[in-house]
Amino acid sequence: MSDDLSALRDRLQILEDKEAIRSLLAMIARGTDRYDGALLQSAIHADATMDMGGKAMTGRAFAGAMTPPAAPRPGRMHILGNERIDVDGDVARSESYLVSCQDVLVEGVRKTRIRAGRYIDRFERRDGEWKLAARTMIDEWARIDPVGEAVEIAGHSGRPAPHDVSYQL
Repeated sequence: MSDDLSALRDRLQILEDKEAIRSLLAMIARGTDRYDGALLQSAIHADATMDMGGKAMTGRAFAGAMTPPAAPRPGRMHILGNERIDVDGDVARSESYLVSCQDVLVEGVRKTRIRAGRYIDRFERRDGEWKLAARTMIDEWARIDPVGEAVEIAGHSGRPAPHDVSYQL
């Protein structure tokens, strides 16, 4: 009976660890979309290695770079899916698919940038807390399309932290 209980505890711990990591994946996407450096710092180890397809930087530098521009563009979101998470003690590795959509200006013309790829991540539990320890972004494809017709937003629109309506929840 105690072996069954021990196995059940181990399985429950893995499920809890995977859910904590899924939550971190969502927090990092949200922190990036909302330019929320404080949220990113809470989800990424300061010494993490972040390779987003260009020059690698630390987690601290990545979070610090997320400051809203003076005139933020509308429409910025990362959509994650197909998460595969493997937990081994205090280290977990994951792969997740992403699609990033952004409203951009190119030479004064409004366009939509769509980027699709994968995050290859390593998470570490330190002092009982999971955070991202390394990320490599793999680009699959990207494109920038002209906006033929824009629909006016008739309500709340996405804003940088802390002005987005979600921060009032």
